Amino acid sequence: MPLNEQKVINIILDECKTIEERCEGYREELVEIIADIVAAERQHRVHGTNIQQKVTDKCDATGRFLAESREQAKQSDGEA
Repeated sequence: MPLNEQKVINIILDECKTIEERCEGYREELVEIIADIVAAERQHRVHGTNIQQKVTDKCDATGRFLAESREQAKQSDGEA
């Protein structure tokens, strides 16, 4: 991995650590999604895959994770 690319990834990962934990596991989910997006970008450079759709899919998955986690938290709070 080129040095500049590694530096950008490190900056992004450091920023993830400062993001508000909107639900349990949120930061970890972001790091996994970013890793998936970086891998998709590498594939795109080599094979010309549809990177825009893959990024959109990953963002949608993260949104679903957040929504489902918040819904579970509301249900747990309602039961307590």
